[in-house]
Amino acid sequence: MGAVVSYFEHKRRVGGGRARHIDPVMVEILEALHALGGCAHRQAVADQIALRRSGRPCPAEAALRTEVYAAFDVYLNWLASRKAVPLLWLPLGAGSYRWALTLAGQQLFQPAPAAGRTVR
Repeated sequence: MGAVVSYFEHKRRVGGGRARHIDPVMVEILEALHALGGCAHRQAVADQIALRRSGRPCPAEAALRTEVYAAFDVYLNWLASRKAVPLLWLPLGAGSYRWALTLAGQQLFQPAPAAGRTVR
């Protein structure tokens, strides 16, 4: 049986500086942006996540929108204090509501090259 991912447990660990994995909501944001072509308005991203969670097209509820927007803001704040390669960015500048995948974010969805066979 697989491990259970708890968003609230992750938030608790992030607060204490002990997070060992990426925020599950950020994974959903990355997947939604990829499905939407790599760039979209934040409301469209939240709607895409709602579609994936419920299995039917519906607008995202306020709680889900708040959760998604907060996760994106936390990621941008975390990124500003690190020298990590960004996966997401604001293509229209600070204060815009359009989100996009960077080249590194797009490469996450590229198939891995086939392993070469070595002969000894």
